[in-house]
Amino acid sequence: MATLRPYALKNPKTDTVVPGTLILSSIKPVSGDWFPVVEGIERNVTNPVSYDNTVKITYPSCINSQRFGDYAKAFIQAKGYTPDNIVLSESICSDDIDGPIYADIKNIGQTPASQNDFLGPFMSGGLSGYPHTGILGIQAWGSHITSTTSGALFFINTPHIGISQVGNVGRVWRRGKTQAQSLTDNTCGAVATAVAWVAANGSAPVVASFPNDYQNYQLCAILFPFKAALAALTTYGAKMVYATEKIRLSADTFLTGASGIIAANVGAGIDVFYCSGTFINTDDGYNAYINVTSFKKYNSVGGWVDLTTSFLAGL
Repeated sequence: MATLRPYALKNPKTDTVVPGTLILSSIKPVSGDWFPVVEGIERNVTNPVSYDNTVKITYPSCINSQRFGDYAKAFIQAKGYTPDNIVLSESICSDDIDGPIYADIKNIGQTPASQNDFLGPFMSGGLSGYPHTGILGIQAWGSHITSTTSGALFFINTPHIGISQVGNVGRVWRRGKTQAQSLTDNTCGAVATAVAWVAANGSAPVVASFPNDYQNYQLCAILFPFKAALAALTTYGAKMVYATEKIRLSADTFLTGASGIIAANVGAGIDVFYCSGTFINTDDGYNAYINVTSFKKYNSVGGWVDLTTSFLAGL
């Protein structure tokens, strides 16, 4: 006899449970945004408006990360694919601290629960969320497409930055730390380290100077051409925003370029959905935000199609 599990229906526009929808089922219903109750219950799904306003000073178009996951699923589904027939690859930082706080799981780092319906994810990112797994990582992700059911691929490229509730950019109050310690937290710490290295060195980095520290080298190499621009910025927060964006752009150039998401790496005739943006960490206990910069679709037949305008229109 199949095991029955509790499911409830969520309203994706409000991130709330639809009253009276709790059911027991052996499989998750396919019509609507149903979620397994024990695994999916979160606290602080909706941040206070004051936190929204604080983050939007720096990223005016950002949205709640849970909302992003729900919306991305619906947007891609309208293109003919169900989330459980799409293999997801995420290029996020290996020290990404934000995510849902489940009722029965204690953790300090996880992607939004609304993304759990996708297959995977493959983890393409490392320090700062740059896709350090490179071409081989793309090939591995692409090779696991659900070929027997004509599935698709989805790649999310989001370096991260912290913004605390009190407005410190590049800082957050982490679990297990004091509020005073949040004043000197670096989020992303790898970005802060690379910014400091660029400021302290007059010559471009060479990989031999970073033994067993290749990802650090890569971030320093990305930022070094912007040494003068970084030096001209007067605050830590401004440097962090600038550097995070340069790393995102570098990743975007690689992923959408001649050696990234191409037929040779993901397969011919395969639909690949691609989102680039910035993941915004928050103080412990609050939900993260995502600032979407672009949303595109690639297929070797027709190349890249920019869907950014239509994607952003519904957010």
